[in-house]
Amino acid sequence: MGLPEVSELAILVRQMEECVFCKIVKKEVPAEVVKETEQLLVFKDINPKAPIHLLLVPKKHFKDITEVDGEIWGEVREAALAVAKERNLKGFRLIHNVGEAAIVPHMHVHLLGDVSNEREV
Repeated sequence: MGLPEVSELAILVRQMEECVFCKIVKKEVPAEVVKETEQLLVFKDINPKAPIHLLLVPKKHFKDITEVDGEIWGEVREAALAVAKERNLKGFRLIHNVGEAAIVPHMHVHLLGDVSNEREV
């Protein structure tokens, strides 16, 4: 796999400069961080859809699952399990939106806690 074309690289740089999650990772935009690892930042969603709604965000900019490897997913798994244990969650949901389904084009996984199994997604 070679380097992206110059126009693709320029688009990627512009997306990263404008990306709110990249700004949160760089501490340019405030967020209520609950956990930080070498590769991830976990913070509260500003528009929660559940009693506990956290975002697990890679520090490196990836668009979505199409651009990440298993190492990032392993880190997401470990962080989600640690947060669930710290908060004594009996269950939780992990949601990842891909492509146009994502509002912010920076890979992130929603952790929804304290939700009923009767709740629709």
